Amino acid sequence: MRSSLFRILGGSLLTFAIVWALVLAWWQSNDYEPSKVDLALYLGALPLALVGGYLLLRGFIEHIKAPPPVVSSTAPSSVSDDDPLAGARAKTAAAERTFSLCLVETCMTLPAGASDEEVLSAIEAGKRPGPSARLSDDAGFPVFLAEVQDIDVDAMTERLSEDVGPIRQLADQPSMVRALALLDGTMVRARESVEAIFAQSAEKLRLHLLCLVPADCNPAHFPGMRIWLQLNYWSRLDKADLDITLLPAANEADALRQVDEIILRANRDPSPNELVLIVGAVSAVDELTVESWAASNRLFSAQHQDRRIPGEGAIALLFATRHLVEGLHLDGASVISRVSHGARDKSLDAGGRIGGKLITQLVAGLLDVTTIDSTQIKSAVFDSDHRANHVAEAMEGLGEAFEHLDPAKDCLAIGTVNGALSPIGSLVALACARAKVLADQAPVLCVSNQHELDRAVLLAMPFVAANKTEPSSI
Repeated sequence: MRSSLFRILGGSLLTFAIVWALVLAWWQSNDYEPSKVDLALYLGALPLALVGGYLLLRGFIEHIKAPPPVVSSTAPSSVSDDDPLAGARAKTAAAERTFSLCLVETCMTLPAGASDEEVLSAIEAGKRPGPSARLSDDAGFPVFLAEVQDIDVDAMTERLSEDVGPIRQLADQPSMVRALALLDGTMVRARESVEAIFAQSAEKLRLHLLCLVPADCNPAHFPGMRIWLQLNYWSRLDKADLDITLLPAANEADALRQVDEIILRANRDPSPNELVLIVGAVSAVDELTVESWAASNRLFSAQHQDRRIPGEGAIALLFATRHLVEGLHLDGASVISRVSHGARDKSLDAGGRIGGKLITQLVAGLLDVTTIDSTQIKSAVFDSDHRANHVAEAMEGLGEAFEHLDPAKDCLAIGTVNGALSPIGSLVALACARAKVLADQAPVLCVSNQHELDRAVLLAMPFVAANKTEPSSI
């Protein structure tokens, strides 16, 4: 305040001195003899006018620069609470971070095997995708692929071609046909698990089927795919007991966001008699896809080992509420936390130092919410593949808090044996995290860092019944 006043007076006096010097110079050049009235005017009124004009001009400028006033819709409170969680909405948001859901079953068809145990065994054994016997690159060398053997694509093509119009259109897309062939066996096994739970329950149950498809999938095919799923796998369920949703997923982290949405919905609007089945299938081992990857410099080769290996597979994850797990005494359940996600400032392929700061922050926040100490976590499962920059980011992201983990035995990357599985790779990692929880009876960290930018982390934890009296392992 005082400094502003000094600036105003200083500016006014300087202006007055300049004007007064000009007046004196004019009088002298014209031999003018000022009267007492002239002197009083210039020595008294002129400074006042200059100061007043300066203040008016400054006030006008400040008025123009000032932002418009904000009108509050509520009356001001006489008491100020600085606690960011004091408001009801903030408390609700904080409570929602502790939501969870139970993962009770997993089914899969992958290059590394048809179960999470087989996938984990392949990773621990150091298996890697090999050169293809049917596809080669422009130089004539075999393309490295992670493909599932003994998939009857011809039979699936025939089934699609003989079906109704919307479904028949799918037969013209090789990658779609192979993905549906992969999904077929997976869905049959998932259906058996769902029907067993339905038969076990005395109360009427409902199934919400969420099918994740790649983001580039044509929405015009969704009606045909929905009909296909209902007729081929869920015709025994009444329509009132079945809800099928097809949803595009941009990448692996986006797939985990959909898991997070399911956890939120199951806790915000509890429906204890609902099962949620997330399924997805993808195949990138057809000739057109391989050529596209090669043209865009994304294809792994002997000369460019820092690129992706095409993979394929199908996955199904069955979720249930704690109420349903306890009421039906379902075995093999693990508890899944909310998902923490974020995006890197720059792509891992941009060059420069590879930092894992974002993963560190996401994991720290997750541990804080779940009140689990990092030393309780016995393993970590990633959806990343063989590429050195992804491995480096993952390991640096764990940091000092996980120094007790053996990088070779306790940090497992499912992409090393299954290739690139966008967008379902993170779901495969989650299935493997559940298997590790059941084997070790300890929390397992699940990290998605296969995408260039998007990251997601969650915890899979042992299920402890509410009426259990012995101490929890977590």
